[in-house]
Amino acid sequence: MLQRGSSSLRKRPHQWITLVALICLTLLATSSAAPRKNTKKKLPPLNLPPLKTQEQKMQLLGYIRQNMPTLRQGSRVSFSSQDLDKALALELGNTLTQAAPLIDDETFIRRASLDLTGTLPTAEKIKTFVADQNSNKRSDYIDELLETEAYARKWARYWTSVIFYESEANKRRVNPEALEDWLAEQFRKGAPWDYITVMLISATPERNKKKKNDYGQDYGPNNFVLACENKSTELASETARIFMGISIQCAECHDHPFDNWKRIQFHELAAFFHPYTYKMPSQEDPTVSTVVKPRFLLGEKPYENMKSDARRVSIAAYLAYNPQNYWFARAYVNRIWSELIGDGFYDVDSLGPDGDVVHKPIVNRIAANFRYKDFDPKWVFRLIMNSQVYQREMRTMDSPSELFTAIRPSRLRPDVVANSVSHVIGENPQLRKEIDSVFDMNPSLPQSTLEGSIQQALLLMNQRELQQALSQSELKLKLLGITSNEELVQSLYLNVLARNPTPDELQRNVSYLQSSEKRDEAVEDLLWVLVNCTEFRTKR
Repeated sequence: MLQRGSSSLRKRPHQWITLVALICLTLLATSSAAPRKNTKKKLPPLNLPPLKTQEQKMQLLGYIRQNMPTLRQGSRVSFSSQDLDKALALELGNTLTQAAPLIDDETFIRRASLDLTGTLPTAEKIKTFVADQNSNKRSDYIDELLETEAYARKWARYWTSVIFYESEANKRRVNPEALEDWLAEQFRKGAPWDYITVMLISATPERNKKKKNDYGQDYGPNNFVLACENKSTELASETARIFMGISIQCAECHDHPFDNWKRIQFHELAAFFHPYTYKMPSQEDPTVSTVVKPRFLLGEKPYENMKSDARRVSIAAYLAYNPQNYWFARAYVNRIWSELIGDGFYDVDSLGPDGDVVHKPIVNRIAANFRYKDFDPKWVFRLIMNSQVYQREMRTMDSPSELFTAIRPSRLRPDVVANSVSHVIGENPQLRKEIDSVFDMNPSLPQSTLEGSIQQALLLMNQRELQQALSQSELKLKLLGITSNEELVQSLYLNVLARNPTPDELQRNVSYLQSSEKRDEAVEDLLWVLVNCTEFRTKR
């Protein structure tokens, strides 16, 4: 994690302390100074120690982190799921009277399992959970899921997709699997979000000329930089988008048309990532360029004599530990809220100063407490999922005033659909690969804009391997071993849709079984119908 010190740091302590002080003073000064105010007093030359290894960078960032007051301020602050519900009730006012009812236990266990782990609960787990009389069982189940390998893997896959979805990097020079494995390890260990972020941003992968196509991609954290092709402008754009929720890419060529970002600000941010002197090309004549000094979006300027590795540490510190950079915590909170609720306070990647926002005091309060809680990702999940807003029924909403009075119907992401298919037929790597491709979706798009496709429907309806797997599945054999039609249908629904059938569904399915001459084919037909229903590939 972010460490307090080591022998490498103690060799030249006065230099490290000076560097820490420079960064921390810059961060703190920003809160009281005008964002772009220049200081006339020049700092004296400083012979900085090397920051070549990731360990050295993270140790220094650990010092910076411990010197920032924000985390210490939150030790006495409390914000519970009940506090969230009360605060949201004040925001919604009379609209709260139109809120959807709370969901039953069957719906909750399926929803929570899919959201946290991307997998369906077993029929046995559903029965046990529903029968449990413990009033805290939902909270306990959330805690249980957060400690699973499936949770770590599901969210590692999500963030890997966020980073790589629009990447144009040469596939031989990146390793998304290595990034996913590293992220899964961090989520498994409970690493704070600021640690994960600064590891990714401060990485400086180097090419191994002795080995073909070795650009350091097998070391997981290097892959954020490699996904951006180690280009200064791409790194600036993606750092702002992913870790601040701000789309500033348009400002590379001209002042942003919608947000109050200037072209010079984009290139000042890009200068942090450039190994040498950064030059901004002229808008009128691309052959002419102007030297641009690094400056963070909120106005911080790093020490002028810093080398490229130190500048990476500086921007990581400015991003995560500047008390005035509310966007860092807010961007994470908004993404997770959007994934769990179906709508965000902002559109993802649209948190700029002029971005549309609903119930801004709520997202600000959650984001502040996320910082106070040591940037613990699990705290955000617990806060939201234990609230009433998360545990409401689903329905479509047409106006912003209705947001958060219900959960928006949400399409499951491709890996989750593949997991649900595997839950029914067993693991099939080739079929999983095809589902991942056909159900592919941009993880940064809001659910309200996502639509299904004919290819998705046809895959579940007609894919030969899937049909063969259904006819030969262990689940089908298990169902055929049940003599009671009612028990068969109940087992069918619990195993495929993670719920019991309604009385009408039970009657129709039993009637079909009774009227069928071949029980084997009838059971296979019922399996096929449920796998192809909309409920199978959506969050309920």
